[in-house]
Amino acid sequence: MIARIFGFASVAACLAMPVFAAVALSDAAGSYTISPAGSSIRFSVGKAGGGGLAGAFARFKGSIRIDNSNVGRSQVNITIFPESVGTGQRRVDAFLRSDAVFDAANNPEIQFRSTSVRRIGETSALVTGRLT
Repeated sequence: MIARIFGFASVAACLAMPVFAAVALSDAAGSYTISPAGSSIRFSVGKAGGGGLAGAFARFKGSIRIDNSNVGRSQVNITIFPESVGTGQRRVDAFLRSDAVFDAANNPEIQFRSTSVRRIGETSALVTGRLT
């Protein structure tokens, strides 16, 4: 459970970073939509069960709001639909969707909600949050 939380928190933070890293935070102020049409959520695990594992989620949505006057009031919200996980290996996909990992039948959404956004540079911020 803890590994899953840290993994998805990292994914969510990395997803948010391109918006922050592209331009100065003050110039990036505004609201942004995260969708599969223009974004991706991918993962990789080295040496899982003897070999590596890589995959992606086909369905997700989210938003980023950057507050120019107070970056600390900025928000990142991401929802991932775990039934959309894909590795290109049907057996692995079924295992990931099962109650051993995501339990997608009983937990149809994984949500990341930022609890703080802290400027760490002119073009970057550290996003921390809650994963449920």
